[in-house]
This record gives sequence, structure tokens and C-alpha cells, in this order.
Amino acid sequence: MPLISRAHKTKPKPPEDSGIPPLSGWERIGATLTALGGAAVGALGFYGSFDAVSTAASVWGFTQPWILPTAIDTAIPVFTGACLLLIRMGMPLWWARLVPWALSLITCALNVAAGNSLWSKVAHGAMSLLWVAVSEIAAHIYAVRIGAATGRRRQMDSVRWARWLLAPLPTFLLWRRMKLWELTDYDTVLTLEQERLVYQAQLQSRFGRRWRRKAPVAALLPLRLARAGVPLADTAPDGLRAAGIEPAGIFAVPVETVEAQALPAAAPAALPSAPKVPAAAASKPPRVRATVPPQTAKALEPTPAPEPAPAAPSGEEQGEPQPYVVPDWSTEEELRAIIAEAIDGGHRDVFDGPLTGAAIAEVLGQHEGSGRRTRSRIIKEYAAQKGVLLPQPATVDAVFAAFDQALTATGS
Repeated sequence: MPLISRAHKTKPKPPEDSGIPPLSGWERIGATLTALGGAAVGALGFYGSFDAVSTAASVWGFTQPWILPTAIDTAIPVFTGACLLLIRMGMPLWWARLVPWALSLITCALNVAAGNSLWSKVAHGAMSLLWVAVSEIAAHIYAVRIGAATGRRRQMDSVRWARWLLAPLPTFLLWRRMKLWELTDYDTVLTLEQERLVYQAQLQSRFGRRWRRKAPVAALLPLRLARAGVPLADTAPDGLRAAGIEPAGIFAVPVETVEAQALPAAAPAALPSAPKVPAAAASKPPRVRATVPPQTAKALEPTPAPEPAPAAPSGEEQGEPQPYVVPDWSTEEELRAIIAEAIDGGHRDVFDGPLTGAAIAEVLGQHEGSGRRTRSRIIKEYAAQKGVLLPQPATVDAVFAAFDQALTATGS
């Protein structure tokens, strides 16, 4: 991740694409009333703070006591707005957010000092906090809206308090990983933690209590990478194999279905190699001396060379299927005709190429699973139309074998 912020390159998203659901009509009315009430409460708090601090400032020797509360209380929303403007422009300053907080503490302390008794101090401090609270809530709402629209702010889920109480140390380590690697989803972090515990349990069952010393380095590497934020689902299978454990359960490697797999091309059968003949012997054939009887001399006379045999018929003349080019199609009816033609012609290869479940789903605007089901349904309907009984599971090879068997039975 680059150290220089790239926030100024991010285009703001429309409000409907920011991920925050829009307010309904009643919610807008409630938000408006809340905003008006908050403004009124903040104004009363500002007035009460102004009166208390200005009275105390006149006692403290200020010639114009109104300047002190006015400067401090108006600086709080001013610096808050400046901080939000910097965020909106993509130039946030970490210390700019501290200025309103420091001024809030100062105005609260001045109001407390203006009181004469304990309850008077509490009342003056509470009045000043009304203005501070309204400003902070407004700043938080605007900052979150900016972050959601620009994609620069991600709300991080909090860890449940019950977990802190029941398991303080493991919870601290889990919270530490969330903060270090910017894992915002609490459920995702719990899943990663469960995978880590399951992986450790498998190593412990294989090597005993001292598994950290007995396990090979390749088996311990996934746990070290998990501390750096790498999911165990990506590294656990190799680590378990290095420890002599076959991955199973949550770490089992998913096996693709037969329909989704493309069958590898069959390797040509190895032909027996001819015996090596020395170069000298190949260039000069050995001379054989033999006595030929006179009665067989005529039989050994050279016979005329036979006429060349006619060329072997091409693959099309021998009945071998030629490569089938799938035409363009857009409807299920056209697909039905293409599948029937491919099955009748024995074109097995098209079901691993242009007629896979993913390719059919792309044309029909469906997902891959629906594409495979559509192809399977069309094949079954065509088999029922032809009176062919398909085995279970009806893989592509099994379908062609069933049609070939039915064709052979009909021909015989």
C-alpha cells in the first residue's frame, strides 16, 4: 500500500451508491425535528456557557469578559468545520481533530470553575457540554457520509464486551489483528480465528503437546502467515500435507464436477521402437552367398512391381466425425437443436468448449449453475425422445456412451 494518500484521485460516489440506505419520509421528518431540537439545545448551552464564563472572566480581570466565551465557544464549530473540509478535499490532518476536543475541555473546565458549589459546577459543566455534544454529533454524521461516498472510511466492527470479560487475552490478540490488518468485519475475524484453532488442533493431534517443535517448518508457516493477515484457507492444505495430514473438513480442497472439468487429451500410445542399426550396416547390406539349384533359378527371377494401391479414403468417407463448429445461438430452442446435432454426430469436444455450463449461462444471462442444469435438462429430454436410458450420474462421457450403445443395438 503506498504511503501517499490517493484519496484525491477517488471520484465521489452518488448517494444511492454509497452503501447507506436512503431515509424514508417519516425518517426525514424525524431527522429534521432532531436537527432543529439539537440546534436549540446547542444554542441554550452556548448561551449558558457564555453567561457563566463571561461573569467569571470579569472576576478574573478581563476588561472585556465577553471575548473569552465567544472566542472559545465559536472556535469549536469553526475548527470542526475546517477539519471536515480537509477530509472532504482529501487532505486530512490528524491534529486538526484535536483542536475542537481541546477547546471543548477548556470551555468545560471554565464553566466548572465558574460554579460556587458542587452542584453549581456540575450544572455549568453540563450546559457547556450541550453545545460540544451537538457539534460532535453533526461532525460525525458528515464525516461518515463523506467516507461512505468517497470510499475512504470503513467502519470497523467492535468486539463484543462479553468476549472481553470471558477471554481477555485471546480477545486482545483478536482485536490486535483486526487493527493491524484492517479487518473490519467481526464475523470474518471470528471465522479466521476458528480456522487457526482447528489448524493448531490438527497439528497437535499429529505431533502431540510439543507440536510446535516437532512439526516441520512448512507446516508451521501457515500459522505465521495468518498473523500477517493471510487466510489459512489459502495456505492450510499445503501445510497439512507437509505434516503428513490429508486436508479434510474446512480445509478440504474442493473437487470440481465432471461437467466443469475439461478432459485431458489422450496421449498417443507408445509405439515399440525399432532396433538401432549401425550406420555402416545400414548403408551396405550384408552379402549372402548361397548355391541356387537350376530348377529354382526361374522362380527367383524378378517379378514386375505391383500397381500402387488406391489412396485410403478420407476421414469423412470412412465415417469419422469431423470437427463441429457450433453456430451462433441466442435462444434455448436453438441450443436444443445444436445439442441434438452434436450428440448425433458424436462431437464430444464441444461439451468441453463452446457448450460448457458457463458458456451457456453467459449466452442466456444466467449463472454457471443454471447453465449446467439447462444443458442437463435438454440432454435428458432428447434422450427420452430417442428412447435412450441415461445412467446416473449422467456425465458427458456416460451420455455419449449411452447413445452409442443405443445406436449399436438399433443397427444390429
